[in-house]
Amino acid sequence: MRTLSVWRRAWYSISRRPRRALLLTLIMSVVFTALVSQSGVRGQVAQISDAINSGVNAGFTAQSQNGMLAQSEAEKLAQIPQVKRYSFEKETLAKPEGAQLVASASGIQLDAAFAGNAGIIGTRNSDLNPSFLGKLYRLESGKHLKDTGQGALIHRDFAKRNSLQVGSELRLSQNGTEVKVPVVGIFSGKTENPSGLPSGASENQIFTDLATSQRLGGKDLSVARYFTSGADTLPAALRSAQQATPKLTIESNATQFAGVLASLSGVNKLLTGLAFGIGGAGLAALALVMIFWIRGRTREIGVLLAVGKTKIDILRQLIIESAILALVGSAIGVLVGSLLSSRVSSLVFANSATPSLSALSTVGNVGGVLSAAALGYAITFAALLLATLPLLHQTPRAILSKNS
Repeated sequence: MRTLSVWRRAWYSISRRPRRALLLTLIMSVVFTALVSQSGVRGQVAQISDAINSGVNAGFTAQSQNGMLAQSEAEKLAQIPQVKRYSFEKETLAKPEGAQLVASASGIQLDAAFAGNAGIIGTRNSDLNPSFLGKLYRLESGKHLKDTGQGALIHRDFAKRNSLQVGSELRLSQNGTEVKVPVVGIFSGKTENPSGLPSGASENQIFTDLATSQRLGGKDLSVARYFTSGADTLPAALRSAQQATPKLTIESNATQFAGVLASLSGVNKLLTGLAFGIGGAGLAALALVMIFWIRGRTREIGVLLAVGKTKIDILRQLIIESAILALVGSAIGVLVGSLLSSRVSSLVFANSATPSLSALSTVGNVGGVLSAAALGYAITFAALLLATLPLLHQTPRAILSKNS
């Protein structure tokens, strides 16, 4: 007489007890769904936290109290190890010769000496200006100003009014000094004009290379901007900057993102605690159900022992049965949990009042899903072990005597 293999015995046991198998599968599915969904949300939080940390443009600005920042002092701060990018700016006024400013709606009448002046912002890197970083200004054509070469960025409305385009020559003058610069880019957008003067209007803002603005308005800088590799390196950079230049005013932009990162950290801790709670509750629930499952099979186990099967053979069969049910439960849990976590993440971040969060999209985390599934399998087999230990510790005679 040929004996049944352990795999066939496991399959017959599941198929002949469909209600018990379905109950266990449903409980496993709930556990897997909870684990995968919380893991998915936690993965999204971690990804977004990393994205904010690295893409938030964390940094600080340096200014002199008298408004005249020596470039040598600014260069000193650029040598701080945590500083990865920096830009110096020089603000002044100049007349664009042969060109007219865009009319301002303020109605302010200026003295003849200042009429026709445009706002000049000399910079080493125009793309590091807050208006471009904050997407208030957008480069429409051409290229940004870098730390080498001469050029100017002009507003689209100013370019239209004066029939200028990329490659045109712009003449700027101040107090008898005239500089010719080529137009290398055209931008659009609008920012506030706190002064109300025509020179402060976005349409009349002209970005030039730093050397050009210094020829027009002097060597001293208006502000120096420094950026670190991430928000985590900013505190060290601030300490170094304050020690290196104690007379300068150092201002951090940490307040712009510190609240968001703190909130995400709190959510991540909450989800971590939730994972432990789900794991403990799932283990307890599965262990309890499996205890009744094993008790209901005492006669079957006794018969197997009577025909010569060892406890290891019986435990192997129970493990295979649990693995089959867990496989079905994990498939359901991964599918439902992934959809649920994606939906929750989308709703949370899309409705966030913080633009940096609402602009980010949720991306699936395969590693997190696999980790959650692995934890689900660990809970399943741990529950099986807890349920079978009392029975396996008994002798075959003690087990068989319960069936007599």
